[in-house]
Amino acid sequence: MSNTTTNSLFETLAEITKPEPLLLSHLEGKARQAHYWTSFSPEKRGSQMVTDYSEELAADMEELKIGGANEESIADYKSRYERLFTSYLGAKSNTFSAMITGPAKFNNRKHEKANRSEERHYEIFREWRIRAKKAIVRKAQPVKTFTSELERYRSELAGMKSNHALMIQGNKEIKKAKKEGKDITEYLTNTFGIKPHMLQHTMQWGFGTTNNNANMKRVEQRIKELEVKESKRNENPITNYTFEGGTMSINYEIDRIQIMFDSKPTSEELTAWKAKGLNTFNWSPSAMAWQRKITANAMYCIKSMLTGIKKVN
Repeated sequence: MSNTTTNSLFETLAEITKPEPLLLSHLEGKARQAHYWTSFSPEKRGSQMVTDYSEELAADMEELKIGGANEESIADYKSRYERLFTSYLGAKSNTFSAMITGPAKFNNRKHEKANRSEERHYEIFREWRIRAKKAIVRKAQPVKTFTSELERYRSELAGMKSNHALMIQGNKEIKKAKKEGKDITEYLTNTFGIKPHMLQHTMQWGFGTTNNNANMKRVEQRIKELEVKESKRNENPITNYTFEGGTMSINYEIDRIQIMFDSKPTSEELTAWKAKGLNTFNWSPSAMAWQRKITANAMYCIKSMLTGIKKVN
């Protein structure tokens, strides 16, 4: 093999194995500057910082992608992450250490102020990261409807019934095995995924099914509630009422009871309303209403809280 061919092969291999550039590599200069007055090796500390945060950003973007976020949302997250990281580096670059600057005429007040600023920028950055990821993933989830919730609960109930029946059969097999002195380790492992250290406990106590019935009844009740809401939504999506001081809507489209006052309550009036039950409602700026999920408790609350209720439509 000629030297030219060999060199070409090595160049190809080097290109294939060449690591991808770090997402924040363009900020390496700022990262080094951030450690200039606090470290004897700012280049090393800055490079490591860029590597760590680039890996975190890449992991976050992958997490958002798996969570269903679209490319635009991920790009916006990346852009905001870079801005907050840059802002944090800027605050960090103002910090200094007596070991680097020397103890002579060391300005303690300026030192403490710079440290507080760095800490605050870091907290803003990290708190935003947690909130932003949750918000983006939540927004990417399909909108919940009565139909989708009914399907989910019905599927959950079917699984619970199947599992309950399997556990009852498992208890029968355990009882039979004890009576006959039979080893059913393979059955318990393959059917229920029982770990080796739990086999003896399972053989002794079997499977508890008491809570299964309660949980299935809870899901069945939830299904009935959703079926009623779905029926009412189809018949009359929004029913409006008036009461002394405002209007109220039973909005099955969004599954909310909404209360709107004729005029903004004063601080004293709002306190009085909350004492009557408004504290169980949440203020929605977008709907300009106090609202709460439609439940039996919520219906009871408005009957005891509002006076002079009259149906409009």
